Parts: sequence; C-alpha cells; structure tokens
Amino acid sequence: MGRTVVVLGGGISGLAASYHLSRAPCPPKVMLGGSWLQTLEASGCVLSQELFQQRAQEAAATQLGLKELPSHCLVHLHKNCIPQYTLGHWQKLESARQFLATHRLPLTLAGASYEGVAVNDCIESGRQAAVSVMGTEPNS
Repeated sequence: MGRTVVVLGGGISGLAASYHLSRAPCPPKVMLGGSWLQTLEASGCVLSQELFQQRAQEAAATQLGLKELPSHCLVHLHKNCIPQYTLGHWQKLESARQFLATHRLPLTLAGASYEGVAVNDCIESGRQAAVSVMGTEPNS
C-alpha cells in the first residue's frame, strides 16, 4: 500500500513531527515551511501544489527513508499559522518583562508568542499568568 504525504506550509521547518508518524500504521504527514518557505517566496518562486509535493517527497525520502512514491498526496498551504521566533527573541522578551516590572504595569504576557508554540507550552504559559495575577499557586 502506498503512503500519503500531506504538506503543511507555514511556521514549521523540517520533519520532526512526522518522524514518529512514519513508524505508525497511519500515513506520515510532512510539514515544511519556516525559513525554507520564506526563501522561496523572496526568490519569487511560484508556490504550486506540485512544488510542495515534490519537496515533501524528497524530504520524506532523504530524512525518513521513504523512497516509495505516495499513492496520493494532499497539499495544504497555511501561511503564518505558527509563531516562529526571530533571532534575539528571548532577549526582547526579558527586556519587555523588565519594563513591565519596572513600571509596575498590570500586564501579563501569555500564549504561543512568548515561550513556546506547543499546546503544553501555551497551557503552562496560561497557568503561570494566572499564578502571577492571583499571586498564589492554585490548589490541586
């Protein structure tokens, strides 16, 4: 049976998320984007479904050893869907926190834009924001 490669463009570079999926009984998903996609756009390259499918198949063959062509392929482009931190992000974040503390502003930073884009990072960010606002750990 052929494998399905699904390409999602946007904020994720590489194939880390698809590694375990290639070992599972379900077909792998290939996620391409980030600086790779930005470089293509900057060069004026036409972002076609065929291009994404070709790059996904090449990446799956190179990085996962999946040489067999997929039986079918679905391509979806989602631009700017996941935050991608820029160089110096952590220093800017620390500077913003120091500014808020120095000026005693009633503002708490929370969410994917600050300390992690994964769901568990966002949950922890919200928990820490609540603790900061309430001034105490919740009873659990």
